[in-house]
This record gives sequence, C-alpha cells and structure tokens, in this order.
Amino acid sequence: MKRRTFFLCIISVVFFLTTISTFRVSSVYGRENYPVRFEDTVFITSSDGTKLATQIARPDIAGKVPAVIYRSPYGSDWMKKTMEDYARRGYACVCQDTRGRYASEGYFDPFVHDISDGEATLNWVRSQPWSNGVVGAVGHSYVGFTALYLTAGKAAPPVAVVAHNPVAIPSGGLFTGGAMNHHFDYYWALLVDGKTQDLDYMYTLDWNRLFSLLPLRDAHRGVNKEIGYYRTWLEWANGSFGKGLLPDPSMISGDKTAFLLVGGWFDLFCNDVIRLYGRLNSAGSQKRVKLIIGPFDHSLSPPPECDMVFGDWSSLDISAIMSQWMDRWVLKDDNGVEKEPSVRYFLLGENRWVSSDTWPPSDVRTESFYLRSAGSANTSSGTGRLDAEKPVDEPYDRFQYDPGNPVPTVGGILCCLRPMTKAGPMDQAEVETRADVLVYTTGELTEDITIAGPVLLELYAATGARDTDFTGKLVDVFPDGKALNITDGIIRARFRDGGGEPRFIKPGAVGLYRIELGNTANTFLKGHRIRLEVASSNFPRFDRNLNTGGPIGTEDAWVTAEQTVFHDKARPSRLVLPVMGNR
Repeated sequence: MKRRTFFLCIISVVFFLTTISTFRVSSVYGRENYPVRFEDTVFITSSDGTKLATQIARPDIAGKVPAVIYRSPYGSDWMKKTMEDYARRGYACVCQDTRGRYASEGYFDPFVHDISDGEATLNWVRSQPWSNGVVGAVGHSYVGFTALYLTAGKAAPPVAVVAHNPVAIPSGGLFTGGAMNHHFDYYWALLVDGKTQDLDYMYTLDWNRLFSLLPLRDAHRGVNKEIGYYRTWLEWANGSFGKGLLPDPSMISGDKTAFLLVGGWFDLFCNDVIRLYGRLNSAGSQKRVKLIIGPFDHSLSPPPECDMVFGDWSSLDISAIMSQWMDRWVLKDDNGVEKEPSVRYFLLGENRWVSSDTWPPSDVRTESFYLRSAGSANTSSGTGRLDAEKPVDEPYDRFQYDPGNPVPTVGGILCCLRPMTKAGPMDQAEVETRADVLVYTTGELTEDITIAGPVLLELYAATGARDTDFTGKLVDVFPDGKALNITDGIIRARFRDGGGEPRFIKPGAVGLYRIELGNTANTFLKGHRIRLEVASSNFPRFDRNLNTGGPIGTEDAWVTAEQTVFHDKARPSRLVLPVMGNR
C-alpha cells in the first residue's frame, strides 16, 4: 500500500493526470450554481463507423447551454469532479475516451484519427437539443493536442481553446534535432498501449534496463509487448519524421478561435508551444492569442526535486486565467481577460513574472560568446572558456564518444516518469567531470545578463564516424560552484540540413552544426558565470547515436567516434544568446 501511495503521488506529474485539477473551474468565476445532471454514456459515431464512448455532465435546467470538450486517452471516471464544476457554472462538459482507449471502440494509434474523430464529436455536440452551438475545448498534454486540433480545417471551430503543455506539434513531441526523444517516446508508447493503463505495473519496471535495450525496434520485448506505432516512429526516425502522416500545426486555425497556450520551461513540449504561438499570433489579433510560460515541468508547478529555487512563482494564478479565458469566449463573460498582456513568462534567476507584447521580447538582440581553449576543454577543470572576442589561432578540442557509456541525463527538459529521470535545473557537477564533455565558461560576471528567447549553438566539428550526434547544454554557474542546466538541444549529423534523405559524413570532414538549444528566459546574476557543455549524448533524454550510419532502430552494435571541435579564425564556434537591453 505504501508503494502504491508513493507511486500515485509521483504519477500525479505524468501526462494529463498531472494537472487535471488545474482545469477544474473555480466557482469564483461562475455567476451561477446550477444543479447538475450526468447523462448515461453515449457513443458518438465517427466517420468510419467507430463508436466513441462519451460522458456528459450538464446543468439540469431548461434551455440551451454552451459546451466544453475534453478528448482523452486516460479515461474519464476521475474527471467527474471537473465535469461537475463546469456544469454547475453553466457548461455542458463532454469528456470522451479517444479511439481504442477505455470504453471507445477501435485501436489507439496516436495522432492518427483524432482530427476526424474530433470533427464528428464537435458536430454531434452542436446537434444536441441542449446545445446552443457555442463550444470550447480544454486539454493538457495529449488532451491539449486533441483540443488544438479540433480547430483543424473547420469552418466552425471551437470559439476558444485552452491548452496547457500540449503536444502542439506531434513530430516535435517525438523527435528533436533529428534524434528520438527516447525517454518520452519509449515510456509513453508503453503507457498508452492497450485499452487502459496499469500504473502499478509501470512502477515495477526496470527503466535503466529498458531504456538501454537494443535494437530499439525490439526494445518492447523487454516487457513482452509489440507496439506497432512505436516501430512506426522508429521508421520515421530515418528521415520522414512522419511528414504527411502526422498532423501539422499549419492545420490549426487561428481565424475564429481564441487560444490560451500555457507551457513550462522544463517541459518537453514547451518549444513547440512557443512556435505555435508565433504562428497563431502573426495570423490573428493579440487579444485572441495569449502565451504563458512558467518554471514548470509537465505540470503547473516547478519540478519539486530540482536544485533551483523559484521564489513566488505562484503569484500568477494560471488556473484562474484559464477559467476566465473559457468564460470570456464561451460564456460571453465580459471579464476583460483579453486585455491582459499577450505574453507572460517567468524570468529565471530573478524569479519574477514578466509581460511582453511579443516573443521574443522586442528589446532582445543576439550576442555571441565564442568557444575558446588551449586545446583541453574536457571537464570543468579544463581550459575551455566563453569569450566575447573571436578566436584567432587556437588548437581544437577533442573527445571520444562511446555509445556504450553515454553522458547521462541529469534534469533538463523532459516529460514524465519522474522516478526515473528528474526534470528541471539540477547540478551538473558530476556530468562535468567526464572526459567526453567539453566545458566552456565565461569569467565571473560583473553585471547581470538577462536572456529571453531562442538559444543557438553554432559548432564547427568533425567526427571519425559516418554519423554521430552533437549536443549542447546552457548552464548557469553560481558563486558556490553549483552548475544548473537551463536549456539544451541536439543535432543528428545525418539530418544536419533537416529531415528527408540522410546525408552521411565523410569521416574527418569539418562541418557547421547549428544546434537549437530551445527557448528560455534567465538572468545570469552578477557574480555568476555562463557555461556551455558540448558532448555527443544526453541519455536517455535522446536515443544514442551508434555512430555506424546504419538504419535507426535496427542496430544493436556501435563504434566509438573521435569528435573534434574547432574554434579558430576560420571556424569560430559560438554560443548565440538572446540578450535583453543594451550592455
């Protein structure tokens, strides 16, 4: 019983289960307190005849009411309180099991059927005698994906969507920089396999062993399962990345829907949420598209086990804002929420909320920090440094990348499975003792440096292999020596020019690798130092490149690669930061 209780506490951060309470609508914002009527389960028929189990709670009153839709692969029984809260406030709350999950018919193939199933659900809701035709959609994680894509290609989409840490771009949820998001892909594929999920069973698994199994296409034999869509993702990892098969964010319509997007700096899906905001905001009114980014992992709170303190992060009541957003557009409540700033983000380091009309903020400019060393940047005790001055003639740095002994993931931008891999800023001291990690650091800062926006690493490098990975990690070094990771990224060499046909490397050839380290907002305080880590692995956050150039997912053997990083006049590797203000 103790183990079960402990696990259920931990799993509260996993996927949609993590923050369902944040979507409960506080009665503070409802002007009514209606009696509630729960309907018997109904089965909505999708376009191909599949029947989708749907629960409904609505106000037990005469007349027509608006509706809010949740479409979830995580069941609906534990949604009763949320459904009741909505109904008391005047909404019909419609909660549906996605295809193949719980009581719905069919096979759950993530992302594949949700647009057509969602359209059938939207049409059905509007056709009901209790419906006034006004519909909103709410969701977190995969449920956020189903909410966002209810707008895809619809002449009459939902009038409002609230999506918290949604899978805004499915291909981005599965892949980063050409690499697989292994920690998430493998875990989540197993979590949603079958009709229901057994959380106790998931807790008993040896994740260290499972993440390390090769070849990846057979990895689920470690739990005696074959999961078809996981094998499909591995096939996509060889170049297509699901293009033409996965829903594309360009399908999300911003013309008739008011969007509130909420993300977390340490959540796997945050960068795609920001990308979606940029597209929707450029296409519509700032009053109808809002973005909030907090110091969160895959929940609405900071990762509790991380090493960074976030001060009064809860001073912004995001749950209330989400409730007000739905009320404004669905209940037509003139609460003024659309007049709030377009972007609100939590500034790490200073631990305060900041407002902006754009992302990145308009006063951001890029500033280069060049990689420098005397040829031995290995470990935090080496000669690596970051410098505003360009290098002239300097020796290169070199390390060996052994896929059999990858650099371990310590905190960072993750989703789920907190018992196995902890998210957020954590001390990288042990990681930085490894000879296969190059470390470049500024001197002690004489003034604060604030960054807000996307971080880029331009790396001139060579490898002795046909294919390999290069990783980057931005780190804030405190006066006491504590080194906390802020954001990170990866590039798979064969896809350094984007997806499609892989372009393998001529061993020893020098190339420019542009590694997107993601978006962040952080003040490196006076007395701190800015640090960059360069390596070739971050495991199990990303799958290991086995350095052979063979088909991803099919190999079970690897070779060690000798990696060389250049920083001289002709090849000035640099970290490009989005610095705010004039310095």
